Amino acid sequence: MEILQKIVFAIWDILLDSSFYILMGILIAGLLRVVLSPTVISNHLGKGRFASVFKAALFGVPLPL
Repeated sequence: MEILQKIVFAIWDILLDSSFYILMGILIAGLLRVVLSPTVISNHLGKGRFASVFKAALFGVPLPL
C-alpha cells in the first residue's frame, strides 16, 4: 500500500510541475486558433507533397523547445 501511495504522490508532483506549461500550451493553441483561420493553414499545408511536409516540419521544430 505504501508503494501505491508513493506512486500517486509522484504522479501528483509531476502534474503540478508541468501544469504551468500545459496551461501555456492551451493558451497559445487557443490564440493561434483565433488568429489563423483553417483555410490559411490548409492553403499552406494542404497542397503538394514535399512542400507541405517541409513547411509542417519547419513549423513543428520549435514547438518542443
